[in-house]
Amino acid sequence: MKFREAITAGIAHLAQNKLRAGLSILGIFIGIASVLCMIAIGDGAKLLIAQDIDTLGGANQVQFWTRTSIWKRRRLVRRTTERYTLEDALAIEAECPNVLYVLPKHEGYTTFVTTRNGNQARPLLEGVTADYAHGMRWELQSGRFLSEGDVEDAKQVCVLGADTATELFGEESPIGQEVKVRYRWRGATVRLQVVGVMKPKGRSLSIWYSLDDALCVPLTTYQQRITGTRYLEDMVVFFEKGTDIDSIVDSVKQILRKRHRGKDDFIGLWIAKRTARRLDHIEKVIKITLGSIAGFSLFVSGIGIMNICLVSVGEKTREIGLRKSVGAKRIHIFYQFLTESICLCLSGAVLGIAGGWMAAHGMAQLAVRIVQVVPEWPVVLSLPWILTSVIFSIFMGVTFGVYPAILAAQLSPIEALRTEN
Repeated sequence: MKFREAITAGIAHLAQNKLRAGLSILGIFIGIASVLCMIAIGDGAKLLIAQDIDTLGGANQVQFWTRTSIWKRRRLVRRTTERYTLEDALAIEAECPNVLYVLPKHEGYTTFVTTRNGNQARPLLEGVTADYAHGMRWELQSGRFLSEGDVEDAKQVCVLGADTATELFGEESPIGQEVKVRYRWRGATVRLQVVGVMKPKGRSLSIWYSLDDALCVPLTTYQQRITGTRYLEDMVVFFEKGTDIDSIVDSVKQILRKRHRGKDDFIGLWIAKRTARRLDHIEKVIKITLGSIAGFSLFVSGIGIMNICLVSVGEKTREIGLRKSVGAKRIHIFYQFLTESICLCLSGAVLGIAGGWMAAHGMAQLAVRIVQVVPEWPVVLSLPWILTSVIFSIFMGVTFGVYPAILAAQLSPIEALRTEN
C-alpha cells in the first residue's frame, strides 16, 4: 500500500461519514472563528483609533488644557487661578528642546453665525494661529488659511469648515463673503470676511462634534474682538519623532512653573502616544483572555476528535487486518488514521477562518450602527493569525490523532481478521 493511497483512504472514510465528521470539526470551527472574529474587530478598532489620532494632528503631540478646579474623592477642594498665556506658548516654543511648534487655541461652543441672506449655523468657533492647518494636517479646499499678519493685527477674517460653508452658502463660493459672528446669545456681533474653506475631514472619536463644523479665526481676533478673554484655554505642543515624551512634558512644566510663580495645579494634559500604548495593553490582555478560552475549547474538541478516531479504528479492525495480510506496513496504517485526525482539524480551521471573517464583518456593521460616529469599522485579519490558526490546527490533529493511529498500526493481522465488527 502506497503512502498516497493511505492518505486517500483516510480522507475517503471522512467523506463516507459526513455528519460525524461535521460534528467533530464543529468545536474547532467555533473556537477558531470566535478568536479570529474578536482579533479582526480589535485590530480594526486599533486602526480606527490610530487614524483618529492622525486626524487630530498625529501621535507626536501633547495637549495642555486648563484645569480650573482640583477634586479629591468627588469633592471640590479648590479653584485654580493661573491660566496659560500667548507668551507661555512662545516661551515653550523657544526654550524647549525637540519642540517643533506650539499651537495655542481657544474653542467656543455657543456661537451663532449668520449671512446676509439670513442663513444660520452654529459651528465650533476656534481661535488659532497660522500654524494650525499645518499642525492638524488639514488641507485647504479653496482660498487661503490664516496668516501671521492676520494674527498680529487681529484682522476680522475667518476660514470655514466644509460643512459650515455648505450650511451657510450652499453651492455658492464663500470666498470674499461676509458673515456675522456672535459669541453667546448676548455677545456683540462681529463681521468677518471668509478667506478660505477647508477640505472635509469628518468626525473624531474623541470629540462629540464634526471637525467640518468649524469656523477658524485669528487667535487675537477671538480674544480682543469676540470674547474679550486674555488667557489661553489650550496649547498643543508638537515634538520631533523619537523624542522621549516625559522629557517634553517635564520641560514644558518647568517653563510654566517659572512663569507662574511655581504653580502647576492648573496644568492638565493629554498624550496621544500614551493613549495608543494603553490601547495596545488592553488589546494584549483581550488577546490573552480570548486565546486561553479558545485553547480550552480546542482542547475539548481535540478530545472529541480522538474519540471519533478511536471509534473509526474499531470500525475498521477487519479492514486493517486485511490490508496488513496483503502487505500493508504499519506506517501506512499509521498515516491513514493520522490523516483522518489532521483533516478534521484542518477542515475546522479553514471553516473557522471563513466563519471568523464573515462574523467579523457582521459585527463591524453592528458596531457602526451602535457607534454612529464612524462611517465604517475596518476589519483587519492579518496573515500571521491565519497561518497560526492553520499550524495550530495541524498540531491539534497530530497531538490527538497519534494515539489512535499507533493503536491501529500495532494491531495484529490475525487478531484483526478474527474481530467481528
